[in-house]
Amino acid sequence: MLSLMLTVASTPALAKAKSCKDFKTQQEAQIYHDARKKAGQTGWKSLDRDKDGRACDCNKGGSGKNCPKKK
Repeated sequence: MLSLMLTVASTPALAKAKSCKDFKTQQEAQIYHDARKKAGQTGWKSLDRDKDGRACDCNKGGSGKNCPKKK
């Protein structure tokens, strides 16, 4: 029982997935995207929906292409 408690206590919590609205600018999102991708980590693909290599095109400073439609 004690070993189970120690294992649970020492396991890091999973990080919440990032979305474009978590970043103020396209450049901030791009830095995060590139760092995660280069390190082989997850969480970068959702920032580049059109798979053009540019994260969060709809954020300030981005191209504004392929943005989700606002309702």
